[in-house]
Amino acid sequence: MHHLLISDLRTHCRGEILSDAVNLAIYSTDASMYQIRPVVVVIPHDEEDLITAVKIAYDHRIPIIPRGGGTGLAGQAIGEAMILDLSKNFRNITSLNVDNHWVIVEPGVVRDVLNEFLAPHKLHFAPDPATSSRANIGGMIANNSSGTKSIIYGKTIDHVLEIKVLLSDGTILYLKEHPPEEYEQIAKLSTREGEIYREIKLIVKNNLDEIKSRFPTVMRRVGGYNLDEFSDTDHWNLSKLIVGSEGTLGIILEAKIKLTPLPSCTIACLSHFDSMNAAIRAVQEIIKYHPAAVEIIDHTVINLSRQNIATRDSCRVIEGDPAAVLIIEFHGEDEEETFKQVQTMAYDLQLKNIGYAHPVFKQGQAYTDILNVRKKDSG
Repeated sequence: MHHLLISDLRTHCRGEILSDAVNLAIYSTDASMYQIRPVVVVIPHDEEDLITAVKIAYDHRIPIIPRGGGTGLAGQAIGEAMILDLSKNFRNITSLNVDNHWVIVEPGVVRDVLNEFLAPHKLHFAPDPATSSRANIGGMIANNSSGTKSIIYGKTIDHVLEIKVLLSDGTILYLKEHPPEEYEQIAKLSTREGEIYREIKLIVKNNLDEIKSRFPTVMRRVGGYNLDEFSDTDHWNLSKLIVGSEGTLGIILEAKIKLTPLPSCTIACLSHFDSMNAAIRAVQEIIKYHPAAVEIIDHTVINLSRQNIATRDSCRVIEGDPAAVLIIEFHGEDEEETFKQVQTMAYDLQLKNIGYAHPVFKQGQAYTDILNVRKKDSG
């Protein structure tokens, strides 16, 4: 049915064109429970090749789905469409500014690989999903990933400065923050860019009351387009609209993202609970101590981790048979001072009969064991 599309792709693209049954089966799944066979899979060789593939899909009226590491849990990277796998050939870190704390990356750069590159400069890209060893920066932007440390670092949207984006018709936009006069100048252009700037402003203006009253104010909301980013500012940055759009508005070609200094030390407390409800209720008390991260692991995952060869040794940090544990992480500048602060929290929780054990760990083997269980939990 789609032989003309595939023929055009093979004729004009230099990257890999996958249309055989095995590869289509492989790309029909991601980390979600869904399975949808794609029309074709394209692994573009470079940006020029990617633009060619998109234009061919546009001519054939075939949907486009950009794909990174495929770690999303809601089927974002699959569909009856042309899948564009950007995880293989779009891995360049193109520019780093240590003094001003930003880096420009292609969408296929893996989050942990980027942070390994940044570590000698005492910087990191802060959003920390459990799948950080596989998650691509482009996918993190598309899904507005948050991770355990969103309490202090926020979501990916809080770290995106600029995005170079490819639209479905081959148009390339450079989206960044503009003061009102600059934005209006762009909106007056007769180009596709001008049209988009005008229409988005109109959408927000016509629905401003609804946006302000209906958009949830919870910290971890990542559903829908981020129109609320434009409701209380006159310095608009349309890259914020690409964040969380899950590939439906355009394909990220490059992103300028904000970096954060690495903390001097990290301390973890592993709080144990006899019931899931007790663990959930405890979070409200724990937040008062200003942790960097709080994450829950339930009894099922603990049991599976104890049986898994990759995590069973790490489970020695878990005491008894808890219904749930909370991994509570703290950042600080002075290790001994931070350690004492975390011990104080652990002592207070014990006094209030919140949980039954609260061991505190400095960085070392036990600390690594905790992180290993947490990371493998989402493997």
